[in-house]
Parts: sequence; C-alpha cells; structure tokens
Amino acid sequence: MSALRCDQPDRPNRRSLAYPGDAAVEAARRRAYVAFALLFTVLGAGRHRLFYGALDVDGCCAVTRTTVEITTAPKWRLVTNPDEFAGMEAALTAALEGSCVSLATLVVQTEQQPFPVVCGWRIENGWLSGMDPDAVHAAVSPCASGLSSSEVRAYPAPLLPDPSIDEAEPPSGAASQ
Repeated sequence: MSALRCDQPDRPNRRSLAYPGDAAVEAARRRAYVAFALLFTVLGAGRHRLFYGALDVDGCCAVTRTTVEITTAPKWRLVTNPDEFAGMEAALTAALEGSCVSLATLVVQTEQQPFPVVCGWRIENGWLSGMDPDAVHAAVSPCASGLSSSEVRAYPAPLLPDPSIDEAEPPSGAASQ
C-alpha cells in the first residue's frame, strides 16, 4: 500500500493562512455552538436568513448565508440546509477564533409582515457585539433586492451574553461588602 500524497502542486493563488492549532479551533467551535443557541433563542419562531461576511487577514473576503426556520410549538425545532449551515458554522468558528479574520459581521433578516426586519452583530474579540441599527440599515440597504431603503427596518441586535464573562464577579472598582 502506497503512502498518501498530495497531487496538487503549489499554486500562486492558493491561500496559506496560519493554522491556530486544534485547541484554539475547538474552543472557538464550542463558542460558535453557544452563540447559535443564544441567537436562535432570542430570534424565536420564524424564518430567518443569516448572512456572514468577513475580511480575512490575507485580504480575501469570505461570505456565506443560510436560512433557518424555527418552530417552538409543540416542541422546539430548527430546519435548515445542512450544507449551508455547516458553512455558516465554519465561518463563525473562524471569526470567533480570530487569528485569520480581520473583520466579520453576522446579519439576520427575519421575515415579518409587511416587510422583513434586520439586525446584526460584529464578531470581534471572540464574541458577537450588537451593531447599531443605523449601521445595519446602511449595510443592507444596497442589498435589499426588491425593497426600497425605507422598507428595510433595522432594529438593535439582541444582547448575546458572552459566556466567558463570569457575571458573579463584581465589576472592577466595585466596593466589597
């Protein structure tokens, strides 16, 4: 039996990003699972389109999207395309790990009547920080196919508590009793 070998020669356009290590990737993957659980909980039942965009450290852009349908009765259920969701999970994991991503955002469009609503998060310092509605509106208005900019409604992103912050600790500088 012959040894496995790579038949692809080095290509000048092939990306070469530094691998952060298994432990860093696994920690980021766990954070991605927590982020999705919190995100789907705050979004609630409905049809939600998730859009991810990032600028990697090598100057390349990464984009992915997926649609999820969440039902909460009679029991909680999430329906999505597994391949699209795997791409979203990988992208969010890379952004949360952070060593290869310069800038990343996650925007969610929820279908509501009469028009959809959107909110977004910047992915920085290993977690998701809510974006200002004006920034989200400005970002999605050019991409809102078939809708005028006045029909795109952005709202403040729900807080997704960072699981690495221990809420039992008093803020620094707080007097102990």
